Amino acid sequence: MFHFIALSVAVLMLFVARFYSPRHAARAGWAVAFLVPTWLALVVGAADITVRCVVALMAVAVVVVKPRQFAFAGFSWIDLLPVVIMVTAAISTTLNDHFSPTVMLSLLAQWVFPYILARLILIHEQDAIDFVPLAATLALILAVAMIFESVADYNLFNTLLGHEGSTQGDSGHRLGLKRAEAWFGHPIYAGLVLALASPWVLTQTYQSYWGRGSKFWLIAPVILLMGTVATLSRGPCMVLAGVIFGLFWYYFPPIRLFSLFACVLAIALSIVMVPTMLKMADAIENSDGIHTIKIEGETYTYSGSRHRYLLFAVYKKPLSQVGWIGFGNWGTLPKHEAMLEPHLRGLFLSVDNHYLLHYLNTGVVGSIAFLLLPVGIFVAFLRQRATLTQPTEFLLVALLSSVMATSVVIVTVWMAEAYSFAFLFNSGCIVGLLISARRSTAVVARKARRLQTLQSQPMSTPNQYTAF
Repeated sequence: MFHFIALSVAVLMLFVARFYSPRHAARAGWAVAFLVPTWLALVVGAADITVRCVVALMAVAVVVVKPRQFAFAGFSWIDLLPVVIMVTAAISTTLNDHFSPTVMLSLLAQWVFPYILARLILIHEQDAIDFVPLAATLALILAVAMIFESVADYNLFNTLLGHEGSTQGDSGHRLGLKRAEAWFGHPIYAGLVLALASPWVLTQTYQSYWGRGSKFWLIAPVILLMGTVATLSRGPCMVLAGVIFGLFWYYFPPIRLFSLFACVLAIALSIVMVPTMLKMADAIENSDGIHTIKIEGETYTYSGSRHRYLLFAVYKKPLSQVGWIGFGNWGTLPKHEAMLEPHLRGLFLSVDNHYLLHYLNTGVVGSIAFLLLPVGIFVAFLRQRATLTQPTEFLLVALLSSVMATSVVIVTVWMAEAYSFAFLFNSGCIVGLLISARRSTAVVARKARRLQTLQSQPMSTPNQYTAF
């Protein structure tokens, strides 16, 4: 099946590129990749070649079909960061284990290809305007599928394709509902993909609110929220809340001081009330998964929520020996297991903290490279905020909020390819829109536009009828 889908995607993208443009071809490929199960892959050595990987490679290839129709807007220093992240991971893997072309391909597929795809799709502001309806529609399809799965306790996609669902999705029910995972192989992954796709849905709703789209999209945020909640996972809900909060924070300045005070208060309370918060989290867990364990002779209560909290105690020894380049691909060598207590190796095989796992994998250098990505994007946004234009300002703020919120949530989950694709894709979209705004708009010092001022804007040009 993989070969058939991959070949079909390649032919489709070549056809669209031939009769339309490379950007249209990349959009079509992205749409197919969004709907194809992430677990459908071809294993080549150490690399899992997914349909997403094929789409990204073809997106680059179709530029050759009509190179004159592909006028790239420019580059940013942030464009180098995904490559640097990949290179640091490759160096660490090579020095700790051995060099393998398939390992390099795997790293490219995870860290570079999604970003490149975004930069090829969104070159000008009009590209974003054209892409929003497609992205919003597919995100809403995912949300509806997840709502149905959670309520009906049935995963249609796994049944049709003969795929065994994840343990969390099949038996990890919470509050009497199934944890929806759709075609993404895990509830958290599906939820984070949907939350990262929320900027497209909210932008389409925003456009509809001001009379430039179907009124159906006014109820889309409710469907989006229900789909995210259907995962019964805290992380995706936090990302969606972060996107909404980011939009309010940007467009309603009076709440900024209050929100900063509330954040400081929340952080202080969370530090003081960690034991109480863990007990509250345990309340929605399956009681069969709660038991006691010993770490270096001390007794701890273990649960799914406490797993993340206990990681630092379990990995205390490895963390002290990471060094500049890390241990390569953590967990693949016997020396990795030797650093953990025998009775903890199976239970803590999953390092549900991306920053911790990335530090183990790539050391100090790789971790700095990864941290520079969200930080660099945020700084670039602040520096170029005065150049933003109304057609894409709302989308850009929502995308930025999704990346920043996910950067916080990955403290509780490792970055799997299933949603790292969406994270890096959003990052590439942000950079592309910032570059486009910088090149096409004169710098005008101003404060953030208030949403209510848009109603009085004249609509005297054709482009304004398609603006957000």
